[in-house]
Amino acid sequence: MIPNKTLFKLVLFLVVFLLDGLITTDSATAQDKKELLIVTFGNSTTAPRKGIEQVYAVRIHDLLNEAGIQNRVINSGIGGSHSGSVKDNDFTKIEHGMDRFEKAVLNHHPDWVTLNFGLNDAYQDKGEGTSSRIPVERYIENLNYFISRIKNDNGKVILLTPNPVGSKLPKFRYERLTQYQKAAKSIAKANRVYFIDSWKLFYRHTRKNPQSIDSLLPDGTHPNDEGHKLIAEAIARIIRKAER
Repeated sequence: MIPNKTLFKLVLFLVVFLLDGLITTDSATAQDKKELLIVTFGNSTTAPRKGIEQVYAVRIHDLLNEAGIQNRVINSGIGGSHSGSVKDNDFTKIEHGMDRFEKAVLNHHPDWVTLNFGLNDAYQDKGEGTSSRIPVERYIENLNYFISRIKNDNGKVILLTPNPVGSKLPKFRYERLTQYQKAAKSIAKANRVYFIDSWKLFYRHTRKNPQSIDSLLPDGTHPNDEGHKLIAEAIARIIRKAER
């Protein structure tokens, strides 16, 4: 027969052992469920927009939550923004990509950053045959800089091409924008970052559901809710796979 004192010590040991196991398990679970911080950095195709119920930043949050991935999304899109500085082109007098990169992105130390610039960079204010707001060479430099700084801060990058434009816009705008779309693809490959070709994404959708590209771009430039849904799903797929 085990003495009462010995029995008490044995019971006490078992209680402490079990509690320690529970605490360790809870701690591991908490670590496993670390909240991801995602910053969506871009222009008006990223920013909240009148007439759009849910831009892709909102949709990403919901899609990842549904997949059991805790996350917080900061939307750092601003309408009219190009990738450069207001000193490069001040047609729109706001803080552009290079002007606000530190405070809008790096200061948050995000786990993931989506980069979506190009529409305003490519825009030719004086019409066909004239210069873009930000030359494609500078666009490449700016995106390379963003990517380098984010990676140095241990963040992951998803680079998106600018979305295509619709038939309401003249052909020369489409042709100029293709230079920036191709540049984004080359940048992603050179830097080995995640990449979404929004052109292919949108055109693939219109082929599957036979309709014109204008069905996703009511004003010829900005995606509607269906367009934002396509972008969000593409981004969420990348993050879900990487965070398994």
